[in-house]
Amino acid sequence: MIFWKIFRFEFDYQVRRISTWLNLIVLLAFTLIMNLITTPGDGVYANNTFHITAITVIGGLIWLIMGAAIAGEAAARDVQTRMHSLTYTTPVKKLDYLGGRFLAAFAVNALLVLSLPLGVLLSFYLPGIDQGGLLPFRPSAYLSTYFLIALPNALIATAIQFSFAALSRQVMTSYLASLLLALLAQIIAVTVARLFGNWDLVKLLDPVGVAGIVGNELATWTPIEKNTRLIALEGMFLWNRVLWLSVAMGALLFTYLRFSFANTETNRWWSGFKRRPKVHAIASAETAVLGSTAIAVPQVHRRFGFGTWYRQTLTIAWASFGKIARNPVGLTLPGAMALVSAVFGDRIMSQFGIPMLPTTQSVLGYLTASIGNLGTPWVIIPLLIMYFAGELVWRERDAGQSDLLDAVPVPEWVLLVGKLLGLGLVILVWMAILMAGGMLMQLALGYSNFETGLYLQVLFGLQLVDYLLFALLALVVHVVVNQKQIGYLVMLLVFIFIAFPSTFRVEHTMLIFGKDPGWWYTDMRAFGSTLGPWLWFKAYWIAWAVVLAVIARLLWARGREQSLKYRLRIAQRRFIGSTTWVALIASGLILTLGSFIFYNTNVLNEYQTGSDINEQKAEYERRYGQYRNTPQPQLTATKLHVEIYPDRSQVEIRAVYTLVNRETVPIDSIHLGSASGVVPGEVRFNRPATAARMDKKLSHFIYALQQPLRPGDSLKINFVVQYEERGFRHSGTNELVVKNGTYFTNYNLLPAIGYQRYKELQDPVLRKKYKLAARPAIPSLYDPVARQRPAMTDHTTLETIVGTAKDEVGVAPGR
Repeated sequence: MIFWKIFRFEFDYQVRRISTWLNLIVLLAFTLIMNLITTPGDGVYANNTFHITAITVIGGLIWLIMGAAIAGEAAARDVQTRMHSLTYTTPVKKLDYLGGRFLAAFAVNALLVLSLPLGVLLSFYLPGIDQGGLLPFRPSAYLSTYFLIALPNALIATAIQFSFAALSRQVMTSYLASLLLALLAQIIAVTVARLFGNWDLVKLLDPVGVAGIVGNELATWTPIEKNTRLIALEGMFLWNRVLWLSVAMGALLFTYLRFSFANTETNRWWSGFKRRPKVHAIASAETAVLGSTAIAVPQVHRRFGFGTWYRQTLTIAWASFGKIARNPVGLTLPGAMALVSAVFGDRIMSQFGIPMLPTTQSVLGYLTASIGNLGTPWVIIPLLIMYFAGELVWRERDAGQSDLLDAVPVPEWVLLVGKLLGLGLVILVWMAILMAGGMLMQLALGYSNFETGLYLQVLFGLQLVDYLLFALLALVVHVVVNQKQIGYLVMLLVFIFIAFPSTFRVEHTMLIFGKDPGWWYTDMRAFGSTLGPWLWFKAYWIAWAVVLAVIARLLWARGREQSLKYRLRIAQRRFIGSTTWVALIASGLILTLGSFIFYNTNVLNEYQTGSDINEQKAEYERRYGQYRNTPQPQLTATKLHVEIYPDRSQVEIRAVYTLVNRETVPIDSIHLGSASGVVPGEVRFNRPATAARMDKKLSHFIYALQQPLRPGDSLKINFVVQYEERGFRHSGTNELVVKNGTYFTNYNLLPAIGYQRYKELQDPVLRKKYKLAARPAIPSLYDPVARQRPAMTDHTTLETIVGTAKDEVGVAPGR
């Protein structure tokens, strides 16, 4: 049968491709790495159902990019390679042609996703893996994950990817389908569930299972269920499979009905958006010859100076902008999301069901987010940037015009800058759409103080810079990789790294492209002191962006020979003149700015990774946990004299604590615990006492009383706290002392009495990792120690004197 011949040909073609085996290796490596860096929870074995399912589902996000290449190639390769004029005229039925190619693509994708649960299984039995922490081998745990989640997901995704590519006659639209499935559908599912207050809708509407299965269904399982329970086709999960398999079948049916072997241009689903070429009448050759007259050919003076490059750059930028703007999702998708946000503004501008005033500050908090923030619907913008960056780099080669373009006298940097400007113009339009959506949201909620200047500062300033840096990174990745599908895969991995850097043991903001310590805005403090560190980091990353642009210019592929070895040889000849100076200046800026940032984040301030903080908490409990139930006096009165110096970011506090022994036994030592990095100075007691332990690293201090404090007796402690903001940190912008808005509490600067339980590790997984005793989140009712009176039960008095700048008002608790 013709059907099976087409199937075998397509399947053999896909299996023989190096990229298919590379994808397989990447997926297996992913499962291995995830298994090594993931720590099972308390009472949960490593090979539990939740762990197997979670790695399979998350790995499926990476596979979506790989599957798009396979499905898109199967559906539109004939048109892309200009072979359709032959294949479309052969006596082949449409069902045989489409069915054979789709089934082959699905078969290859089914084998690829099989590597996810299979890789998880193999990773448990690698040399050096502790077999004592594993459950007995259960084939059903892996088979249910594959046949109920991975395989249906492969069918759904392949069907939609194949349909997009077959109807558009372009391989790259299959990547758009992956983008819609990977995040947009999940964002819509979560948004709909939040709007209607029914989280079961996430299980129904999520097509791939990251939010619906891993983040919703399995997250509620107890440790025993994770160890013993299997994925079952029941409830909302059953209806989810029915819904999305029906969508897949509907997409294939629509593709079969809409597809035609006729003209490839008129058959595209967005042909109505395309401009029709004008038709001109051409005179016959005989008439042209008889009516011809001698003409003078003008002498054209060719100019290749800055003016020509400027016009070429603008021409490429405008053409790039037009290509994206004419795409069905280029402007309509952000516009639709902005409109939906305005319609459901009353649901968005609320917290715990309580309506919030839709100030510009609050609306911008919803509209803006960091590049790697997956918890916002506006993650669609960096995903669109990733997609369209690849489209622009490969535009001429996909259209078969690369030979012509490579021969014209246009410098490589003009091509790069022109495409970046075109993408930047689209991002500008997206920012305008976000601004309009935010204002419509405010209008719909009866709020008219738009603060247009603030919109412009945030959207067209702070947020725009982030998106432009990410756009340049995406363009450079495609230029350097020089393989379209692999370029998208690499960019997806880069995006995952930016979103989850701590998973890869990278936390310093200087090592995550485009990152900054963050910024905030309030009506009282405006941007405060956050813009300074933000500007230093952005200048640092812009310098890196210039270096990346130089690399892209040097490795830009021109001509038929495009191997890396050849491009490196050409790069040596291109690395002359102005390119060398630009690279040297940018490198010098990286060293200068990087040194300044490092001095602030690692010298003026202590840099601690997440593991450092966890280790410090664990060490605090190991060293001082023995004093957890040691009797301590209660704080009954506090006198503070606070002097704030906003201009110098300093504060000095002179304090007097009055402590009373409410216990039934004498107390022979006083424990003071302070916030990390804040050491109380000039500590004096009104009775003889000596410093028995001064642990500045863990901020715990023990003073031994010469005469024990008897029940009902009291003492006073005098101390001074001096605090100064020094430079800026690598992340976070929680400065305590600022102009017009200094705010701190006793937990920030003042020492507390006794052992501090809040400094302990709370997560049971981390407690097990650091070999700390397991404990329940809520103590047992039969625990006599837990039923004892808490440390603070009586009221305390507070007397405060606050001194600050003349134009500021001091506020403290009380009356």
